[in-house]
Formats: sequence, structure tokens, C-alpha cells
Amino acid sequence: MKLSWKSLKISIAGARLSHLVQKDKIWDHGSMAEQARIIFYLVQKARANRNIESLKKQCSVSCFEKLKYELDELNRNKKAFIDSPILKEIAIIDVQPGKNNKPDMFCAMISGYFKARSATDFETERGQKFMAKWSFIRQGDWWTLDEIRS
Repeated sequence: MKLSWKSLKISIAGARLSHLVQKDKIWDHGSMAEQARIIFYLVQKARANRNIESLKKQCSVSCFEKLKYELDELNRNKKAFIDSPILKEIAIIDVQPGKNNKPDMFCAMISGYFKARSATDFETERGQKFMAKWSFIRQGDWWTLDEIRS
């Protein structure tokens, strides 16, 4: 079996989660992955509708400002946003309990593809592939999106 960097990170995060969930149920792997999935689709919907005001409760202030700037750039350049994302995998790759006034956080690697509109539109018959690292921070009893890195 070939060991990849990604699978090693997933294993380490899983081991940390098994200890953290015993102290606080917010560290439940399934609910964290589900929260990442829900927020992913909310961000895609907000981008497609070109209105991100609905994301204020799901994002940190800095992330909301970055998303707003991105949307303003799309509108200013009159670029179309590719919609219809299909998630292939959400993997929790890092977890960090909060300390020194930093909140609890976790990172998820999100990968998938966008539906192809026609065979000539994208690189593959499935559509354009994507992979991004999404960081979430804890605010009370909820996880909010803090950063998106492609």
C-alpha cells in the first residue's frame, strides 16, 4: 500500500479527533464533515446567485470580506461563475484545539468537479476538477468558515 501525504494527515487528524470528541461533542468527525459539506453548497449557491449576504452567519468576518471582494471582482469583470459542483470527497486533514486566545479549528480538503455543460467545455467528460482546503473555526457551539485556499 502506498502511503500518501494526504492519507497520513487524515490519519493524524482522526487520531486527534478520537481524543477530542471524548471531551467535547463538537469534535465529532461526522458532524464536522457534514458542516463543511453544507457550507460548501451554501457558498456555491451564494456565488451563483451573486449575493453572499446569506453567508454572514456561516463565515468569519475576514472570510466574508474576502468572499465579498471575490464576488465584486466577478461582477466588475462580468465573468460567469461555473456552477453545479459535485463533491467527491471531504476529508478532515487537520484539527487544532484552541489555545492562547485562538479558537478551535479544523481544516477540510474538499475535492470534486463541476458538471460539464458540453464535451468541449472542460478538460474531462465529467467537467473541471477542483480541490481546495477550507479552514473552519469554532464560534460557540458552531463551526464557521474562516478561509478557502485553492
